[in-house]
Amino acid sequence: MPIIDETKCPKCQSENIIFVEYAHDHPEHYDGTSEIECLACGARFGRWSGKELGPDEYEKRVRRRKSK
Repeated sequence: MPIIDETKCPKCQSENIIFVEYAHDHPEHYDGTSEIECLACGARFGRWSGKELGPDEYEKRVRRRKSK
């Protein structure tokens, strides 16, 4: 379950947002949405951390522990 509201930008409250999936060759590739980008203000937020991402930052993918 995502930490942030996936219907509005946490920064400007715009509903003009897109969901970003990193390419297969990206080091943080995850099969699904990794970040949310606001087209109104340009802010990017990590899906799981909810943290605003800088220009050269990417959301770390969630790694599950291997069960024994």
